Amino acid sequence: MASEHLSDSAVQRNAEGAIVEALAKQLGFKGALKPKRVAVLGGGYVQLDACSGDERILVEAYARQGKLKGAQIKKISQDILKLALLKRDPRLSDSRAIAVFASEEAHDSVTGWIRLAAEQFGIELMVVEIPDALRDEIKAAQIRQVLVNVEIPVEEIADDVTLEKA
Repeated sequence: MASEHLSDSAVQRNAEGAIVEALAKQLGFKGALKPKRVAVLGGGYVQLDACSGDERILVEAYARQGKLKGAQIKKISQDILKLALLKRDPRLSDSRAIAVFASEEAHDSVTGWIRLAAEQFGIELMVVEIPDALRDEIKAAQIRQVLVNVEIPVEEIADDVTLEKA
């Protein structure tokens, strides 16, 4: 898929659908998991990459291939916080909140206090297999994006983030 801009993340956004489908299959879920805006306790909404119709499965998906870098760690942290907020809602407390990755390396990049927060808030971190052709397409998009995106060291994003394995 050709993108209009080298930094465009359309490939990754489109891959999220395949990642969510692979998750549903892995879970043995027969229904549809679709993007959804879910109301939060106290007012407001959060947008999820996927959710079951009955809101018993709440999903954030990550197409990144390879180790997470800089702002990607921050994005995962924010999504874990989003899922944790939903799990605090009494009507969603028994829901499965899942951050799903299409790469073991990306999954394993979630370490330290971020991984601990996911565990403490009941957020599952899972990995699914995707077709090799899709994986290659994502990797090619990541290479194009590196050409135009400035790398920001994680230390500049938050001084309390550690990348050591737990």
